[in-house]
Amino acid sequence: MKDIGIIFKEKREEIGIKAEEAAKDMNITMPQLENLEDGNVNAFKDIFFLKDLVRKYAIYLNVDEEKIMEEFNDFVFDFTSKIPVAEIEQKVKEIEKQNEIETRKKISSPYTRKKVQKAKLKPIYFIGVLTVILVCITFIIVNMVLNKLKEENINIGSDYIYEFTK
Repeated sequence: MKDIGIIFKEKREEIGIKAEEAAKDMNITMPQLENLEDGNVNAFKDIFFLKDLVRKYAIYLNVDEEKIMEEFNDFVFDFTSKIPVAEIEQKVKEIEKQNEIETRKKISSPYTRKKVQKAKLKPIYFIGVLTVILVCITFIIVNMVLNKLKEENINIGSDYIYEFTK
């Protein structure tokens, strides 16, 4: 980060802009500008604010923004990454192996198993459905009997048989 600060300070002095003027134009305080040009990262509590400030200052000074942001991102990675990549890869392999073993031998306790709720048929619905089925069957049987009697020309309900002629 000190390299970025040096680039900023040299460019600002090369252009001939005073630090106070740059701070006013950037809408930041003088201590923030001084810490940025000194490369003092610890003075900034928020890394996202610092990143935005670096980008805006690079644009303000007409410095290659992409190059500066690439340097800044490399710095942030080095600054925040305390674990070597080889260690991370080894840990990932261990976790994957452990997950594979666990999926092969699933042991479950009745106390930790997820309970599956069985569907319960309420008796009132069962009685209703049964009644509808019985009514339909009764209707079908009565229709069949009446049709059979009609075919045999049997009249139910009266002793008189009326025949109509033309």
